[in-house]
This record gives sequence, structure tokens and C-alpha cells, in this order.
Amino acid sequence: MILDVSAVERLSIDALAVLVRKAMRLHSVGGELLQAGPCPAVRKVIERTGTGPLLPVYADTTAAVRALTDDGRTWHRLELTAGRGALFAEPPSPPPSL
Repeated sequence: MILDVSAVERLSIDALAVLVRKAMRLHSVGGELLQAGPCPAVRKVIERTGTGPLLPVYADTTAAVRALTDDGRTWHRLELTAGRGALFAEPPSPPPSL
């Protein structure tokens, strides 16, 4: 997942904790949470907290997409709507075996 954070001017520890939890969830299912376009202050928080390996940063969305395609991973664009979404909901349980 690429998260465009270019409009974020600062990142609180609470917000960082949410991102880390979501990144860990994505990692558990083979995904990754990439940060696109962070300002210097946001980059500094990620670097100082040691969360950089879990929350890799890229100059912009194009660079993040390039990193995904260079790794041979598939991706597709998803626009999130306002309000509560199911993006990070637990995946449905597999159907019982017959």
C-alpha cells in the first residue's frame, strides 16, 4: 500500500503508532506500507523512532510505484472514500473444509 503523506506537516507518536500497527498487519499478509512524499519533519520522526524499515519512505508516489514494480509486485490504485472504511478490517475467515 502506498500512503501519500505529502500533505502531512507533522506526525504525532500516536499517529505513528497507528501506521506501525497497520504496517505490521500488512506485513503479516505479505504486504507493505510505503510512505510517499513525506516532508522533512515526518521523515525525521520515522528515522528517529527506528520505524524506517517498517515504514519505507519515497520521494513521491511515482517513486513508490517504481519500487513496487521493480520488485515485480502487482498493484492497483484504490481511492479511499471519506468516512470509516474496511481497508484494515480483518480478512474474512476461510470457508470450512468439506
